[in-house]
Amino acid sequence: MGDEVFAQPWLEFEKELGFRPLLHGPLDNVFAGWEKLGGALVSKFEFPAPDDSIQTEDRTIDDGLKVRIYTPKDHSGNKPFCFYTHGGGYAMGDLNMDDGGCRVLASAGIIVVSIDYRLAPQHKFPVALDDSMTGLHWAFKNAQSLGASPEKAIIAGASAGGQLALGVALRLIDEGKGDLLAGVIAQVPITLHPDAVPESLKAKFTSYDEHAEHTVNTKNAMAAFNGAYDPPPTHKYFSVLLHDKIDEMPKTYITCAGADTLRDDARAFRDALKQKGVPYKYDEYPGYPHYFWTFPAQSLKAPAAEYNKNLVDAVKWILS
Repeated sequence: MGDEVFAQPWLEFEKELGFRPLLHGPLDNVFAGWEKLGGALVSKFEFPAPDDSIQTEDRTIDDGLKVRIYTPKDHSGNKPFCFYTHGGGYAMGDLNMDDGGCRVLASAGIIVVSIDYRLAPQHKFPVALDDSMTGLHWAFKNAQSLGASPEKAIIAGASAGGQLALGVALRLIDEGKGDLLAGVIAQVPITLHPDAVPESLKAKFTSYDEHAEHTVNTKNAMAAFNGAYDPPPTHKYFSVLLHDKIDEMPKTYITCAGADTLRDDARAFRDALKQKGVPYKYDEYPGYPHYFWTFPAQSLKAPAAEYNKNLVDAVKWILS
């Protein structure tokens, strides 16, 4: 497959950048590639200023973990808060990683609490999940003082963070606390370890090979991330598609990038929600790779605006 798999605005961005942004293992090489990509983006593009209608505050909470709290000017204290887990393959990222996305979520009129969970390879599975649970419990305990309802939360995240959001929700359900969930937002999520795909789904899980070299999270980079985090492939809080209580999920919003190694992870979880009768919304973006909406190119402004509008609409749908 060549350039025909990509949407034209993405190809225009690649031309302006001067190369196709791809990461490859081993992990040290992924880190170096990420740093090189960041440098190229800063030198060639202008990043938009943060939305200053959203106030932010960083705090240190239990176990020395850090959170960032996003407060919109027009929030009301009776709404659920949103608890956010960032992307980065469990091995990269921090509170700045998805700062823009958290501001978009907050622009829907809700408090957002983003967790800076500890990273692989120093901290392997299930540390990121455990840290996320610690942060969520802190957010519930402090919701009222933050200006949100302490009764319900939206759990959200992207990529590895999308997987963590689903894992957190399912763990709450297992603990008998599913009534605390207003909804889940899983953007371009991991839902199944590539070594745990059941025979019945193998014909539908082709995107790791189809898009092995089309997206920043190449097949090779995904192997490096999974090797660093080292989850048991079939663990129900990692390969969430295998969890036996998907039918108890709250309203769930899934996004999917059509030229992504994780395309079929998103599609399969959508299919599971549909099969189990869970209320869901799903948006797929054909021809775009992983995290396309975050790249600061003029050619990508329209698709990014569409993505972010759909994200805000999903929050409103969950709250309706």
